[in-house]
Amino acid sequence: MQQFIPASTTAEFRTTPGDPIQVQMHTLANGLRLFLTVNKEEPRVYTEIAVRVGSKHDPADTTGLAHYFEHMMFKGTDRLGSLDWAKEKAILDEIELLFEQHRAEQNPEKKKDLYAEIDRLSFDAAQFASANEYDKLVSEMGAKGTNAYTWVEQMVYVNDIPSNELERWFALESERFRRPILRLFHTELETVFEEYNISQDKDFRKTLKAMQETLTPSHPYGTQTTLGRGEDLKNPSQTNIYKFFDTYYVPNNMAIVMAGDFDPAHAVRLAERYFGGFKRKDVPKFNFKPQPDLESRTLREVWGQESPWVEMGWRLQGAKSEEASLLLPLIAGILHNYQAGLFDLNIVQKQQLLEAYAYPRVYEDFSSLLLMAKPREGQSLEAVEKILLQEIAKLRRGEFEDWLLEAVVKDMKLSEIRSFEKNPGRANAITSAYILGVEWTDMVRRWKKLAKITKAEVVAFAQKTFHDNNFAVVYKHTGDDPAVMKVEKPPITPIEVNREGASGFAQEFLAWEMPEVSPQFVDFKK
Repeated sequence: MQQFIPASTTAEFRTTPGDPIQVQMHTLANGLRLFLTVNKEEPRVYTEIAVRVGSKHDPADTTGLAHYFEHMMFKGTDRLGSLDWAKEKAILDEIELLFEQHRAEQNPEKKKDLYAEIDRLSFDAAQFASANEYDKLVSEMGAKGTNAYTWVEQMVYVNDIPSNELERWFALESERFRRPILRLFHTELETVFEEYNISQDKDFRKTLKAMQETLTPSHPYGTQTTLGRGEDLKNPSQTNIYKFFDTYYVPNNMAIVMAGDFDPAHAVRLAERYFGGFKRKDVPKFNFKPQPDLESRTLREVWGQESPWVEMGWRLQGAKSEEASLLLPLIAGILHNYQAGLFDLNIVQKQQLLEAYAYPRVYEDFSSLLLMAKPREGQSLEAVEKILLQEIAKLRRGEFEDWLLEAVVKDMKLSEIRSFEKNPGRANAITSAYILGVEWTDMVRRWKKLAKITKAEVVAFAQKTFHDNNFAVVYKHTGDDPAVMKVEKPPITPIEVNREGASGFAQEFLAWEMPEVSPQFVDFKK
């Protein structure tokens, strides 16, 4: 496996004039996109592998699939994490078929019997698995912050590695993205069940769900959640997971984002070697219907143990629209910026409410302006809503200082520049734009567009968009929630995994000698 690639090579890059972090962009022949930004602050590279798929793409009958598949991306392949693939595969194939039978079976007792057989076979298969092998290998490289996350439209895999480990990182990641294997699946589901059950007591989750159901009632933003429905989690499909992987985990639907101390041309050469063989495939277009206009104030109520609050939301167009990319963040900043926004001056500083915020939620298909506020002791949620609407009315009338618009833009830009001082801030911004289908060049150029927006344009947009009768409002009350549903975990036999053995891939990987990092000393005489 050892194939040390020399750094001396050339590659064609696209860049954007005026880009403060000088992102160098390159696309492989198979469509895989590379976004590379050099920061020599320390000899490390922060990496994100982003896939443009998330919970909105979950099959309607197996919601939560993207999230639990993310968990399985750490379990290895036929070469990584397996001590005897031929024997392991025979059992895993049988387990996959049993899960399909389990999904289709309606008789509760027969379902239990099928799961008991899955449990037995999973115990047998575990003897051929090398426990946590991916984690061991990234740790051996000196990686930090190894993680992943799934949200509505993205699945992102994160590592922070020493600069001299770039080639081993590419080799390891290309292997795990080649073809994941669903080993130790039903024991990982136990972790997913626990995560789901904990989420049922999170009041923010309840508010988010109620808001999205109201703003986008027939779109997956409103009909599905990232963690999925409890009933679907109890009836997973390994076959659907493999279909999901084959459909969306293709190079022309992925990006590698790197920020840190490395040579971009060398990174391109490594990407060509380790990911260039991945086959391009057409990705199905995500189609959605227009959502019905809200023609009245629409109230939802949820209960939980946290203190009460109110959330209000107006639906807007998707991420690539000017209203979502330009006007929405501007208006959120005019309302709330912790210092001189309408909420800050008129609500918080005057102690009308305990807290008050405004923020944008931007998705690819639809976005929203959200307001959130907490009452003072003894104050009703109706009173909170009324106070927030009074400030929205001031926005429509243009009752804010002329200088505020320019100040908000400068503050937004300063916050972004500060975030770019660290590698994660750079990578997160690039990944977010890629996931939303927004070109990085447009992200850089948006500052000139923002600077040209006038107060009259903001007021006109507010008058057209934010009325007193076209929004969703969620009252979060303090109290017991009768709607909480928790998933009962099936009986699972504790597995015994091999913690001493290593796959052939791991043995080759561990024998690979990488170049040492050359120290750079500061010349204080200069």
